[in-house]
Amino acid sequence: MRPRRLAGVLLVLALAGALALPAAAPPAAAHADFISSTPAPFAVWSYAPASVRVTVSEAVEPGTPSLSVLDSNGTRVDVGSAQLSPTDPATFSVKLQSGLGPSVYTVTWTVVSADDGHLTAGTFYFMIAYPDGSLPGAFPVTGAILQSQAVPPLDVALEGVGFIALSVAFGGLMLTALLWVPAGSGLEDEELPGPEEGLRALLRMSALGALAFAAVAGARFGENLAASPPSGWGSALGSTFLLSLAGQGVLGLGLAALLWRVTRRASPAEPFREPPWEFLPAIFLGFMLILLEAAISHSDSAAGWWPLAPIADAVHMYGAALWVGGLAAVLRARRWLREPAPPEFARAVLGGFSRFAWLGVVLVVSAGVILGYILVGTVDGLVGTAYGWVVLAKGALLVPMVALGAWNRRTLRRAEEGGASAREAVRRLTKNVRGEAALGVAVLVLAGLLVSMNPAAAPQPLNPTFTLDATGGGLFGIFQMNPWPAGPGVYIFQLVVYYAGNESAYQGGGNATMSFLREGGNGTAVAIPMEGPHGNHYVIVNSPVIDAAGTWELAMTLRGPQGAPVTLPYSVTIHA
Repeated sequence: MRPRRLAGVLLVLALAGALALPAAAPPAAAHADFISSTPAPFAVWSYAPASVRVTVSEAVEPGTPSLSVLDSNGTRVDVGSAQLSPTDPATFSVKLQSGLGPSVYTVTWTVVSADDGHLTAGTFYFMIAYPDGSLPGAFPVTGAILQSQAVPPLDVALEGVGFIALSVAFGGLMLTALLWVPAGSGLEDEELPGPEEGLRALLRMSALGALAFAAVAGARFGENLAASPPSGWGSALGSTFLLSLAGQGVLGLGLAALLWRVTRRASPAEPFREPPWEFLPAIFLGFMLILLEAAISHSDSAAGWWPLAPIADAVHMYGAALWVGGLAAVLRARRWLREPAPPEFARAVLGGFSRFAWLGVVLVVSAGVILGYILVGTVDGLVGTAYGWVVLAKGALLVPMVALGAWNRRTLRRAEEGGASAREAVRRLTKNVRGEAALGVAVLVLAGLLVSMNPAAAPQPLNPTFTLDATGGGLFGIFQMNPWPAGPGVYIFQLVVYYAGNESAYQGGGNATMSFLREGGNGTAVAIPMEGPHGNHYVIVNSPVIDAAGTWELAMTLRGPQGAPVTLPYSVTIHA
């Protein structure tokens, strides 16, 4: 197959694969972030719940969720282990001891995402009140959900090594198929020993890169299984992360096998006059490896940008592999580009790589800008988060890489215009290419770190609304304060009323009032009319009543189902 035709076929395959990626990898969150729980964070219940249930933003690896519940004395009150919901792979729960009494309870949870294999942990609190509505204590923190994502050094190292190995395999293969073999096809037989030896060296380098990438995928697969053994084939097949790693391992081995086959066929006695047929499936496997890696990256973290984000991520990886992998290939093959290799051969390879590298630069920078906008989002995210700092460091390393690449291109042109020998041109380029390749390796290591971190633009858990519930006169009322009652100030109060029996909306309450009485105050309650009813909803906006620290008795009075007034009592502690 002619080089131009091969390049055209590969371009079509690349575009088809990139467009197919969104179908293979539906939108997901960057990590398994907290979404909701029952009891809700900072909820105050008048009775003891039978269990604690947590829902996160994406599917959880079977066997990995853990939930522990401690009372205010530090005693565990959960029973058994956390269980995944049979109907929702993102929800897990744990049973509680029966008859729990009034206390402040601390819930700690951990999960491993089935989409990216990352660990997420969090803590929240809820309370069981005394029968008279008084509270057994105060929350350790107020109005903020505590959550963290672990960044294990082993994962960062494996991600970085995997990116480097993939770049070596794919970039070396592309340079060999599109530049080295076509440049050697026009040489006379007596001129081929050097280029053919270089061809075998490049093929071996790419094959070793593919083997290393398969080994990294196997190590990540084994690490994940050791941390969370699947409960069966069904759970393993339901994990995007495990399936992607398994596919990377299998396709990496297949790519290495194809390259070794071509290596064994390459010899000065029978030189390749056109790219062997094995190059087409080999490069296709390289494309698919990048797609599989993109399927478990952060490119799906913002559903509003799907499918642009995964396509940009795949293009970004293609460009990086062409650029950095091509640099590694030039370094590996530099001895076979010097004399006695024919000058036209060296000029064809080096000139082609110069264009090759600039294509990689354009893909990396253009797709990187899109990904940065999607995954970082704002200037504050760029300069005010750890993820943004790593993105800045990565961008800072790209600047000298581009400058060295431009200098190398200028050096090559000046050598050609001045009639310099191939040996001299290669010698001038090699020194700069070493520095450029070293910077490229550093960029790939930072890319491995970014994959292990939560993007700055990823949805963060929202601070909950302060919520209490009460029952009286056949009614059930849910009371909310906003913002969280952290101290004296102006608040918004809301009440939503239901029938206690069937929990349907109660809309017969008529006008309602809310009374405020602070314990230890003057003993006189202040009553304020509530706006409403809006169906079964009442509200007070910006009430100035909460003006001192202490425990406040709040009572909502409205007309009950029998026509008599019904009072729904609540108790709120305001800290100094």
